[in-house]
Amino acid sequence: MSREYQVNESKEDIDKLMVIYFNFINGKYLEKALKSFAERKGYGQEIVFALFQSDLDEYDMAQLPRLLDEKHVLIELGYPAVKIEQIAFLDFKTFYDYLDINVHKEMEKKPEKTELIDLLAEVKRSLCI
Repeated sequence: MSREYQVNESKEDIDKLMVIYFNFINGKYLEKALKSFAERKGYGQEIVFALFQSDLDEYDMAQLPRLLDEKHVLIELGYPAVKIEQIAFLDFKTFYDYLDINVHKEMEKKPEKTELIDLLAEVKRSLCI
């Protein structure tokens, strides 16, 4: 993690960040990501990451502009996609809503991937939503 961040707080900016995140993980990585999220573990690919508090050590936590607590997920978009890392802090409900939308989009493309719905339900239970 770098020390310089652009914190995205508007819904429009967060939506853009989440579109980029899911462009990287939808498809072959979505199942693996959902399994990680069900265990409250982060998942990322290349330049995009979704991180839980337990994924960060003390040094990484100290680099953040604010504390990541146990009820939020940190979404991070890094270099080389952007010069200054972009991050957003999402509460579990908001994060789950993005997952729900994207799992259902994936199901429209591949209806045979029924395990995604089961994994989404596991994530929902794990996040206490």
